Amino acid sequence: MNDNSYPYLACGVRLFWDEVRQQHFLLFPEGAVKLNKTAWAILKLCDRHHTTEEIIAELSAQFASPNVEADVRQLIDRISQRGFLNE
Repeated sequence: MNDNSYPYLACGVRLFWDEVRQQHFLLFPEGAVKLNKTAWAILKLCDRHHTTEEIIAELSAQFASPNVEADVRQLIDRISQRGFLNE
Protein backbone atom coordinates (compact mmCIF):
# COMPACT_ATOMS: atom_id res chain seq x y z
CA MET A 1 0.00 0.00 0.00
CA ASN A 2 1.28 3.39 -1.02
CA ASP A 3 0.30 6.53 0.94
CA ASN A 4 -0.34 8.27 -2.37
CA SER A 5 -2.53 5.54 -3.83
CA TYR A 6 -6.25 6.12 -4.26
CA PRO A 7 -7.92 2.95 -2.93
CA TYR A 8 -11.37 2.04 -4.24
CA LEU A 9 -13.80 -0.86 -4.02
CA ALA A 10 -13.28 -3.57 -6.62
CA CYS A 11 -15.84 -4.21 -9.34
CA GLY A 12 -18.91 -5.92 -7.87
CA VAL A 13 -18.10 -4.84 -4.30
CA ARG A 14 -20.21 -2.21 -2.55
CA LEU A 15 -21.12 -0.79 0.81
CA PHE A 16 -24.64 -1.41 2.03
CA TRP A 17 -26.75 -0.20 4.97
CA ASP A 18 -29.29 -2.81 6.09
CA GLU A 19 -32.20 -0.85 7.53
CA VAL A 20 -33.81 -3.91 9.11
CA ARG A 21 -30.66 -5.02 10.94
CA GLN A 22 -29.41 -1.45 11.47
CA GLN A 23 -26.00 -2.66 10.28
CA HIS A 24 -23.39 -1.76 7.65
CA PHE A 25 -22.16 -4.47 5.27
CA LEU A 26 -19.55 -4.90 2.57
CA LEU A 27 -21.31 -6.83 -0.20
CA PHE A 28 -19.47 -8.83 -2.83
CA PRO A 29 -20.49 -11.56 -5.27
CA GLU A 30 -21.80 -14.50 -3.27
CA GLY A 31 -21.13 -12.96 0.13
CA ALA A 32 -21.21 -10.19 2.68
CA VAL A 33 -19.09 -8.99 5.58
CA LYS A 34 -20.63 -7.16 8.53
CA LEU A 35 -18.71 -3.93 9.19
CA ASN A 36 -18.15 -2.10 12.44
CA LYS A 37 -18.24 1.71 12.54
CA THR A 38 -14.48 2.01 12.09
CA ALA A 39 -14.39 -0.21 9.01
CA TRP A 40 -17.39 1.64 7.53
CA ALA A 41 -15.72 5.03 8.10
CA ILE A 42 -12.54 3.83 6.38
CA LEU A 43 -14.17 2.08 3.43
CA LYS A 44 -16.59 4.89 2.59
CA LEU A 45 -13.50 7.06 1.96
CA CYS A 46 -12.02 4.45 -0.42
CA ASP A 47 -13.62 6.18 -3.40
CA ARG A 48 -10.77 7.04 -5.81
CA HIS A 49 -10.92 10.62 -4.49
CA HIS A 50 -8.90 10.16 -1.28
CA THR A 51 -5.34 8.92 -0.98
CA THR A 52 -4.47 6.57 1.86
CA GLU A 53 -2.69 9.48 3.53
CA GLU A 54 -5.82 11.67 3.20
CA ILE A 55 -8.01 8.92 4.65
CA ILE A 56 -5.71 8.66 7.67
CA ALA A 57 -5.69 12.45 8.12
CA GLU A 58 -9.47 12.78 7.82
CA LEU A 59 -10.20 9.98 10.27
CA SER A 60 -7.53 11.20 12.70
CA ALA A 61 -9.37 14.53 12.80
CA GLN A 62 -12.71 12.78 13.45
CA PHE A 63 -11.62 10.23 16.05
CA ALA A 64 -9.46 10.81 19.10
CA SER A 65 -7.72 7.45 18.90
CA PRO A 66 -3.97 6.91 18.75
CA ASN A 67 -4.54 3.81 16.57
CA VAL A 68 -6.25 5.46 13.59
CA GLU A 69 -3.28 5.15 11.25
CA ALA A 70 -2.66 1.50 12.16
CA ASP A 71 -6.38 0.68 11.85
CA VAL A 72 -6.62 2.28 8.40
CA ARG A 73 -3.51 0.56 7.08
CA GLN A 74 -4.50 -2.83 8.50
CA LEU A 75 -8.04 -2.72 7.09
CA ILE A 76 -6.93 -1.52 3.65
CA ASP A 77 -4.29 -4.27 3.52
CA ARG A 78 -6.73 -7.00 4.62
CA ILE A 79 -9.51 -5.92 2.26
CA SER A 80 -7.02 -5.56 -0.61
CA GLN A 81 -5.64 -9.06 0.02
CA ARG A 82 -9.15 -10.47 -0.24
CA GLY A 83 -9.54 -8.77 -3.62
CA PHE A 84 -12.28 -6.36 -2.49
CA LEU A 85 -10.20 -3.19 -2.78
CA ASN A 86 -7.97 -1.86 -5.55
CA GLU A 87 -5.23 0.72 -5.19
